[in-house]
Amino acid sequence: MGQLRCESIQQKLEKIVPKYIARFIIWYKTSEDNRCDFKDLMPYEPNFVNKTSPEECMDWLTREDSQEALQVYMKHMKKFNLMKLYDAMYEKALGGDVNAAKWIENFSNSSFFDESQDDIEDFMKDVNIPALKGKV
Repeated sequence: MGQLRCESIQQKLEKIVPKYIARFIIWYKTSEDNRCDFKDLMPYEPNFVNKTSPEECMDWLTREDSQEALQVYMKHMKKFNLMKLYDAMYEKALGGDVNAAKWIENFSNSSFFDESQDDIEDFMKDVNIPALKGKV
């Protein structure tokens, strides 16, 4: 197998946007019932000193770097959300839902469980071919 990947979503986003925007994106994309109050988001962050509501920060999301960070966030969360969906459908299938069982069967045969792409990406990460940069 390849090298372990232990980079948090916060770390991924901070490679693209400033820390305060990364934290705001994570807060913004977290469901309302699972996130902290906006006033508790960053009590020591200077960029939040004059911000009293999420609406005042929404302009940050229109920045090109923020939009790239949002894409990274959504890609990062895609696997997590698919796993949650799989678990929910699995429970339904165990309860006798035939459609859920069919979904589980199809999903199990999908590329989600195929690790070959990850192995290729791990290998290509260390290959230095200028023509391939940005295409892997």
